[in-house]
Amino acid sequence: MKLSNNLLRRHKNKIEKYYSNNDRIKREKYFYLKFKNKNLNIPKLLAVYENKISLKKYKLKKLNSQKIFFNELLNFLIKTNKARNYNLHSKEYLKNYSSLLEQVRKRFKKISKIKIEKKYLSKMKLIKSYIKKILKESPSSAKLLQCRKIISQSDIGFHNCGIHNNKVLFFDFEYAGLDHPFKLICDVYYQPEKKINRKYMLKFLDKLEKNFKFKIPKNFLIFEKLLRVKMMLIILNIFIVSNINIKSKTINKSKLNKLKSERINKAYKYIEIPFLYE
Repeated sequence: MKLSNNLLRRHKNKIEKYYSNNDRIKREKYFYLKFKNKNLNIPKLLAVYENKISLKKYKLKKLNSQKIFFNELLNFLIKTNKARNYNLHSKEYLKNYSSLLEQVRKRFKKISKIKIEKKYLSKMKLIKSYIKKILKESPSSAKLLQCRKIISQSDIGFHNCGIHNNKVLFFDFEYAGLDHPFKLICDVYYQPEKKINRKYMLKFLDKLEKNFKFKIPKNFLIFEKLLRVKMMLIILNIFIVSNINIKSKTINKSKLNKLKSERINKAYKYIEIPFLYE
């Protein structure tokens, strides 16, 4: 789903990942170096350079089972969070309610300023109307549950894992770091590449609470609404001029238009996704 400034070069036995963003490579390097010799189900790190990393190349099969995904994700989180002295937060981690609200407003302001082609206009109007409603309902502040931060991949989803030798392999840690469980939960449930079955999500959430010793409070919905809107706005990044210019360098106009259509349809569908505890 995501737009990326990174360049991948595939060789016979390795993949080289180049970065134009220092913040992304910093987090990815940190994660891989932290878990390099921990027998974790991540790609093997071969070398680290100033603007690239080299990883072992794998033949991965697509993971489709949500049951397997959630079982493996929980195990992965338990293993990674045994690490001590992890000192890097995830990208745009959930610090408090006011910072989250500001992030959403900032993203919405960017989307609100752009000119939209006529064919996307009706759905974009409905999306904007929905987001305005959520922002209008949002209180000026809300108390964030104080609990242990979790090392999270942040960009969690079926698009960043695959099956190798009957084991699930997780990859892509550009945004990884310590984060609040609320954000981790919404990253998983509202991942853009696959509609998540709420039954599996609630079972996963119950196990997550028990393993990481926290309990979802009554005001979780306030945070969930904003985190869902934020994901919708991330999906709509394709309409922002700077991101269009990046993407247009790698694909032709017809593919870019197809991508825009896919993204706006995905963002629109989020309006009807039930909240976790509805």
